[in-house]
Amino acid sequence: MTRSETVAGQIGDEMDKIYHAAGHGMPLVVVQVISYWSEEGKKDLQDLFASLEMVDYPRDRWRIVVIDNPSPHGRAADYIKRQWLVKAGVTLPEITLIESDVNDGFSGGHQRGWQVTRGFSPDYLYLLNQDAAVEPQFLWRVVQSAEERPTCVATQSRIMLKQTPELLNTRGNALHFLGFGFTLGYRTPPLFKGGLEGDTPAFYASGAGVLLRASVLEKIGGLFESTYFMYHEDVDVCWRARLAGYDVCYADDSVIYHRYEFSRSIKKFYWMERNRHLTNLINYKIPTLLLIAPAALVMELGTLYFAVKSGWGEAKMKSWMHFFKPSTWVFIARRRSVVRGVRVATDRQMLQHMVGVIANQEVNNLLLTKLVNPLLQIYFWILKLIVRW
Repeated sequence: MTRSETVAGQIGDEMDKIYHAAGHGMPLVVVQVISYWSEEGKKDLQDLFASLEMVDYPRDRWRIVVIDNPSPHGRAADYIKRQWLVKAGVTLPEITLIESDVNDGFSGGHQRGWQVTRGFSPDYLYLLNQDAAVEPQFLWRVVQSAEERPTCVATQSRIMLKQTPELLNTRGNALHFLGFGFTLGYRTPPLFKGGLEGDTPAFYASGAGVLLRASVLEKIGGLFESTYFMYHEDVDVCWRARLAGYDVCYADDSVIYHRYEFSRSIKKFYWMERNRHLTNLINYKIPTLLLIAPAALVMELGTLYFAVKSGWGEAKMKSWMHFFKPSTWVFIARRRSVVRGVRVATDRQMLQHMVGVIANQEVNNLLLTKLVNPLLQIYFWILKLIVRW
């Protein structure tokens, strides 16, 4: 065992003693990871597991669940078995490997993992991306933050850019009232608080590194719906949590590093656009949907123009076609029923956590900043004055 591993173990033991002195043990945490095999993915998994070996949380109070989604390049399962399962209970906690028969994306994979994770009766579930690496105290710090704030269902770690580790990937995510999500603090130093973003509320936590309170998940309608596949499932679970009267929080001293590339995300334009509309239709009340409809229709023309200009016109049209399927509306009706069952907060309260301008640093242009955003901000102000439900 290396000196770093010894020190990490000692720190974990000391924390465990503190908790036992207070009359209870350290919270049990399950860290879930979706694995997807490629040459790039192999390097990601190497970095991830090597960093997890250094985690200072007591080894018997956390475990890892890996959901291996099939890839055209093969399976990560063989590599994980050969390289990392042999270290379970030695330099790593216990590891459960789930080999999926189908690739149903981030949301479906994590939901499948959650079905297994629930059997361990954890206090918390931590979702962690394959292309991330963690600091040794990331888990202890985020658990400590959640324990101090019992109303927090989701507590996000501070996510730094793996490629540029002195700069932020996100310190929380803002949600525009039309459903556009964007990161806060992107490519700024962690202490930067100025400008628009310094006053922008964070609506949801990123699924790349978030701690979820297990006891509350089923009360708010579960973790994810596999229908989402990828993108906006983290918006949906945080929106449901807020509607149920809980909070979404941020632990600045819990630090992970994420190999985030905006261009990689924008290639999934279909999923982002389709799921943005799904999430709005599920979580807003009908009167609110009617009020935002004029702005939404104008914005649809704008996003269509942007999509065609960028070569994603077909993906945009495909996202619209999804809503011509009867099964889509059956899904929406079912999820709206779930939301009605958990809702104690109003749309008016939700709007207080949202924003009226789109401040995504990668797609800013003069038309957006000088015309669209000012008009949307005025619309948003009026909307907040009108909505009382």
